[in-house]
Amino acid sequence: MRVAVLRCQRLPSFVTWEIPDVDALFADDRGLLDALVGRGVDAEPVAWTDRDADWDAYDAAVLRSTWDYVDHLPRFLEVTAAIDHSRCTLLNPADAVRWNTDKHYLDDLERLGVPIVPLVRGTAADAPAIRASIADAGWDELVLKPAVGVGGSGVVRASAATLPRVLGALLPDDEVMVQPFADAILDEGELSFIFVGGALSHVLRKRPASGDFRAHGIYGGTVDATDADADDAAQVEAMLARPPFDLLYARFDVVRIDGRLAVLELELIEPMLYFDLAPGSAERLADATIARLTRG
Repeated sequence: MRVAVLRCQRLPSFVTWEIPDVDALFADDRGLLDALVGRGVDAEPVAWTDRDADWDAYDAAVLRSTWDYVDHLPRFLEVTAAIDHSRCTLLNPADAVRWNTDKHYLDDLERLGVPIVPLVRGTAADAPAIRASIADAGWDELVLKPAVGVGGSGVVRASAATLPRVLGALLPDDEVMVQPFADAILDEGELSFIFVGGALSHVLRKRPASGDFRAHGIYGGTVDATDADADDAAQVEAMLARPPFDLLYARFDVVRIDGRLAVLELELIEPMLYFDLAPGSAERLADATIARLTRG
């Protein structure tokens, strides 16, 4: 059995600051590779941009640290389609990948009955309608996100008063989502429920650094393992059952609004899974990968 663990060749372009230990960002990849090799699998890291990669030579390609796909989205979709049409099994599957690359998937989740953080979307040309919708909803503190992005790239915080200036700075075709800022992020934090092979593997609590609002480690936020409340776990497990995909892994990033969990993001392509905070989780992903190939 031969498995490619897909990664980026370089960090995405939005990372413009110095990271003291870049290698530490790929700890998840190493954990999975070690777990696969320990189970007798011929596993190796492969950059998804490697034009010499022979996908027919692999039994599976597991999407992991492909963070720079946001800089080359058309090519990324071409590569994942090429893998899907080879004898290699792409995990997560290509239809889920295409769906998850654009945050319009949140609209689909809502239609499927999954609670999401409310949103209004549009371009700079839609500014009057966006402002009117926000005024009707009574939102004051806001967060704006690009339709395609990873790691909090391009995310800004604004208020209803400053929104016209922020929208005015957009390029004409740039689509953004505008959401109410969830105060729970600053106290309870953002919760990440990580599923492997359809079962809950571990739960993380992420809090932003002082003075920031982005619950990402690259911006100084903290990430800790936490125990899941039984009702919270049941809520997110019900969310996982809604999308029509056979997923190897999924990370639901949720925040509490009015006492219930709502989805900020569903990560199916390149989420950090923080194996180092959950002993045995890399092994669970390795076992689930092998099980997919065995059953297939």
